[in-house]
Amino acid sequence: MNTEPPTGDDLQQMLVSMKREVLTRADQQRPAPRRRGRRAGIVIGVIAVLGIGATSGGVALGMIPQPFAAAPAPSPSATTVAPSETPTPSSAPVVSEPTSTPSSTPSPTRRAAVLPTDCRSMVPEADYERLFGQVPVRDETSSIPVPQAPFPDTSLRCVWMDPSADVSGISVDIGTATPEQQAQLESTFADGPEVCSDRDGGRFCQATWPADPYPVDTTVTYFGRGTTWIQVTQTNAPTDGLLKAIEQQVWG
Repeated sequence: MNTEPPTGDDLQQMLVSMKREVLTRADQQRPAPRRRGRRAGIVIGVIAVLGIGATSGGVALGMIPQPFAAAPAPSPSATTVAPSETPTPSSAPVVSEPTSTPSSTPSPTRRAAVLPTDCRSMVPEADYERLFGQVPVRDETSSIPVPQAPFPDTSLRCVWMDPSADVSGISVDIGTATPEQQAQLESTFADGPEVCSDRDGGRFCQATWPADPYPVDTTVTYFGRGTTWIQVTQTNAPTDGLLKAIEQQVWG
């Protein structure tokens, strides 16, 4: 057996034979020609399918109007949220406010002393009967002894005593004196069990001792304001509010 590959003319003949065999097989396997009408139908069908798809896509994309407009989607209604109530604190915060300094109220101006000119005007008219009743004012010529005035400068002296009484009665002295004179008189009250204190814008002193030889007491009450002084001496006689009534008449 010859195993050498063909060369020259032998190789040329072998190639020609192989080409013929390939062409023969190709003619045998070629399909029969189809009818043109069937191919056209297929093409039309494909185009229709593509058209339907395009139309559906256009509708889906909103490019082709639809015969029935779809109902618009309901717009979301605005929900009103009620504001939550702010909790009220149990106690309101303390706000410091400027403390207003009250203006100092001026003290009422006291009237200058006006000394009474007679015994009846020594107290208000409405208080006269309450304080002295029907006891008469003693006559200056009477020999009944009366307490001595504290100062020589006495403007008015009034003595209410019953003519049949021995010591029972009330005497009132009103006058003026310097502050030094009044301080000296006050020192005499301080020598005994008497008490002196500030009162009604002035100095108030009071002393009590037995009215010998009678079993009753004598009380001396002194009040001085400025240069004006008042002294009330009572023996076995009440003087409810007498000094206050005299102050009202003198200083208002």
